[in-house]
Amino acid sequence: MIHEEAGAAADHSAEKKVLRIALIVPWITKSRGGTENVGHMMANALASRGHDVHIFTFDDQQLPSRWPLHETVELHWLPEAETPSADSIVLFSIAEICPDLIIGLHMNRTLLRYTLLAQRMSVPIILSEHIDPRFPRRLGVFTEQERNVAFEGATKVHLLTTSFLDTVLPEHREKVVVIPNTVTEPTRLSSPVGDGANAVITVARLVPRKNIERLIKEFAQIAGDFPDWTLRILGDGPLTTKLQDCAKAAGVARQVEFLGHSDEPYEHLAAARLFVLPSLFEGFPMSSLEAMAHGIPLVGYATCNGINEQIVDGENGLLVADSLDFGGLGKAMAKIMGSAELRGKMGEASRARFLAFYSNDVIGDLWEKMALAAHAAGIGFPEQSQISAVRADLAARMNSTG
Repeated sequence: MIHEEAGAAADHSAEKKVLRIALIVPWITKSRGGTENVGHMMANALASRGHDVHIFTFDDQQLPSRWPLHETVELHWLPEAETPSADSIVLFSIAEICPDLIIGLHMNRTLLRYTLLAQRMSVPIILSEHIDPRFPRRLGVFTEQERNVAFEGATKVHLLTTSFLDTVLPEHREKVVVIPNTVTEPTRLSSPVGDGANAVITVARLVPRKNIERLIKEFAQIAGDFPDWTLRILGDGPLTTKLQDCAKAAGVARQVEFLGHSDEPYEHLAAARLFVLPSLFEGFPMSSLEAMAHGIPLVGYATCNGINEQIVDGENGLLVADSLDFGGLGKAMAKIMGSAELRGKMGEASRARFLAFYSNDVIGDLWEKMALAAHAAGIGFPEQSQISAVRADLAARMNSTG
């Protein structure tokens, strides 16, 4: 395994290889989600270091990128269908640029599609996984067999945290490169102390796994002690109405603000004093990393991957040890809310930790080092029998479900 410690400098020698890179970012023209955010930053970082970067995305309408791209990055549109004829178009579209390397970002069986594409082109490939690998398997959208075969054919496998390493077969671990996420540098930092509104903020899609109902109920337990504080929930989703009803039932409707979705979360983060991520599992969460970049103290669960690396307990925030212990989240919030001195120290530590380990320059250098290493390593593909077995298994499962 190659475990790249964030903060280490990449080797930029005068004879550095300039690569032509096909970077597959599935919905960069349609979504402003975490994977697309990482994809555009990866593209821009590699392009700014002199590489010839082409982004390929699945979009029949050929819309522009929803994220700003480096002036040299070219955007290409692929058919959205997953059919043999669509696969042929994808193959010829990417082959047309004659890439030295393919990088495929995603979090489910599309990774296997990328591997098959690279196999047909005889081009080295990095598979970049952007979620807790256990989550797709819980949903039944990506089997362990599919993932293993995809990784067998990868030149390098990019994971977000070392905690996911035990989900990779021992024979594939030498391919693994661990690089965390980065986020766009803010132009205005938060002020955890001083004049202005006292706001706790969370930024999340309002779906069950984000655990926002728990956050509202625990905030309600301490809200009476902090009448001048509000809980701001930035995001939307299918649970919006239920969560609004939860705030009313808990008696804190006046102290809980539902801000809805925003493509510009930074203006809200800059106005916050404390960030809380109540998720039970994540990959390497972008929202809390954005809070760190703004210099905001953090609270989250010690069992949640990603946030448990971003937070150094007692230094730039607090980790709640037991997610089953109702009240722990509220106690952690109250401790930080109740001390301006503590907020100031933790806010400064958050900002310092972001710059040292997760800044654009640090992560961009590690991405380039990974790309150069993958190109130098060459190709390695699974046996055709393995791929055939996976296809047969998929067909059997589809037939069994009608």
